[in-house]
Amino acid sequence: MRGERLNDGLSAACTGEGPPLVILPGFGPGADLSVRVPRSAAWSNAALASGFKRTVHLIHRPVHPSPGLTIAALAGWHAAALAERFGEPVDVMGISAGGDGLRDLRRITDLEGQGRSGARIGSRLIAHGPLQLMVLAAFALSPNRPRAPGEAALVEAAQAWDVTARLGEIKVPVLVAGGTRDRVVPPELVRATAAGIAGARLVLLPGRGHVTALYDPRLKPAIAAFLAEPPR
Repeated sequence: MRGERLNDGLSAACTGEGPPLVILPGFGPGADLSVRVPRSAAWSNAALASGFKRTVHLIHRPVHPSPGLTIAALAGWHAAALAERFGEPVDVMGISAGGDGLRDLRRITDLEGQGRSGARIGSRLIAHGPLQLMVLAAFALSPNRPRAPGEAALVEAAQAWDVTARLGEIKVPVLVAGGTRDRVVPPELVRATAAGIAGARLVLLPGRGHVTALYDPRLKPAIAAFLAEPPR
């Protein structure tokens, strides 16, 4: 899979055949896809393309954003890039980001800035039960690399980001999905988001956390059915 550079430092990589499906990932280390597409991103893109019979366009945020990054500016860059790339409305799948876990994410970046580990907080956020121990062990065994500037900047910018009052302005079909044991985006916030968007569909997966919801076998059919509906 080969990537390319878009506007304002955004980068993209695509794979598959069929109508376009844009993937916007959440918090994470990020990557300049025009330089290298991480193996995990290539694998997940290929799986989505095959499962949904789509051409999947993964779009990453800038790795080195300018100081003072705001979510509004980042959203504007994405809007301009999508308009230039497609010239018409396309399906978009946004993953993670936002939610009540922002304070903990900031604690993690603050700890790492002091040379300390935020692995315990991070594992508690995204997993529960035995999986939490596995995630904690994975964090502990992974190389202690400094967090990418773009990731820390995104966490900081998201602290003041709240568009709850504007959900009613959304006029396109929306599917909101989450898990009942998600600590990053708790079920109360998932329900409120769906309720604030006229006609939005809600899929709330019992017993699933932030990570396990993505791999729940009930999620893929729900997304596939939603994408297969004729445009409204």
